[in-house]
Amino acid sequence: MQRLERTRSGRRTEAQHGLSARELRETLDEVGICTWSLDPANGRVAISENCHAILGVSARRLTDHDAFQAVVHPEDRAGRAAAVRGALEHGGRYNIEYRVCQADGAIRWVRSHGRAELGRGTRPTRFRGIVYCIDAHRRAEARLQRLQADLIHVSRLSAMGEMASALAHELNQPLGAISNYTTACDHFLSEPGNEQIEAARSALAAAARQAQRAGGIIRRLRDFVTRGETDRRSESVAGLLEDACDLALVGSRAQGVETRIDPGPPGIRVLADRVQIQQVLVNLIRNACEAMRDSACRNLAIVAAAQDDGSVCISVSDTGPGVAEAVAESLFLPFVTTKSTGMGVGLSVSRSIVQAHGGTFRVDSPATGGATFHFTLPAAED
Repeated sequence: MQRLERTRSGRRTEAQHGLSARELRETLDEVGICTWSLDPANGRVAISENCHAILGVSARRLTDHDAFQAVVHPEDRAGRAAAVRGALEHGGRYNIEYRVCQADGAIRWVRSHGRAELGRGTRPTRFRGIVYCIDAHRRAEARLQRLQADLIHVSRLSAMGEMASALAHELNQPLGAISNYTTACDHFLSEPGNEQIEAARSALAAAARQAQRAGGIIRRLRDFVTRGETDRRSESVAGLLEDACDLALVGSRAQGVETRIDPGPPGIRVLADRVQIQQVLVNLIRNACEAMRDSACRNLAIVAAAQDDGSVCISVSDTGPGVAEAVAESLFLPFVTTKSTGMGVGLSVSRSIVQAHGGTFRVDSPATGGATFHFTLPAAED
């Protein structure tokens, strides 16, 4: 009997120290959390009065599921309806983010959590949860993404600045050839005759090819430095490597760099933003060429291979001095560089790009010497 009294006394003490229903409502109102419940039997909704501050609609209007759906942004209605339906059919938790359209025209992001309880059999008996505003969080995320995009763009411009001399030399070759061919045409056409006309046509055709070559270099430069929105799509690995190498290997032959490119199995593709992944490749290839500047053997290998986990691994290997273990630990930190010039953001930005694509980025020093940088990208479905 005494144990029962102590238990009852303990329960009374616990109730005295707990929050009352009124205090709980006031606390939720203060922190901006709206509570809701749905009766699965008739579809009726009960929602706390503070929903107006979060959803922009009074509780009197949100009487059923359809009324609630009406305040959801049109683009998000199907996703929310599917989440609610899934919770009601299978039980368990419900967690989704969506936008709501308020009466004044403002659009606000909210997050909703809920839980459906199943009774005997498979019919749900209770479905309730909370809604709260995450608009400030979403704005902060968007601002961070803009800042990251700015840094990525600055990194591309920095890479182009470092390559400016070699690119100017590369462009000067086709432009000089065009000048020579057009001078030859003028000479051939100064003495009319079938042979001279055919020679002029041949020179003009050669000039056109050189113009296309110069135009291709300029196009790749323009695409590389143009600032645009992230656009991930199915991309050919062979195409990515070809375009990146056309930029990054400018002047490498004059430095005695021997390059081997293996794009992997024919038709292999990845889901990627083409310009951003080219930026990663250009940075790694240029770093490799620079690392081999004082090496007697200058072999560069760029290899792609499909992985068992549904990703594609791209590796860039050089025969330079390698990466010391002490340096490797801080190599990917922003503004850390082993170059005498440069911003020190190339590898940091490259890793950020790869991780944003859902891939991994690492470096190792093979026993044979040099360094190998590996990064993975999700394979694109056929």
